[in-house]
Amino acid sequence: MAIGGWRWGPVNRQELDVQDFLVPDITCDGCVRAITASVQRLDPAARVEADLATKQVRIASAAAPAALIGAMEDAGFSPERAA
Repeated sequence: MAIGGWRWGPVNRQELDVQDFLVPDITCDGCVRAITASVQRLDPAARVEADLATKQVRIASAAAPAALIGAMEDAGFSPERAA
């Protein structure tokens, strides 16, 4: 299923919440891999997608938004909740 420019398969919203973040210092696919690895250490079932042009990261996870922000910070990034 496409949501805007995002390509998502089915998401079981009873288990996973979709959260959007602005990550101004994300610049490449390596950044996306680093964020994905850090988030999946927190929640192995999490799904991460990023739009490098808009610096947006979308995460489907059962983890709390604050925990996801912490995981991205642990990977060396400066995320904030998207409006």
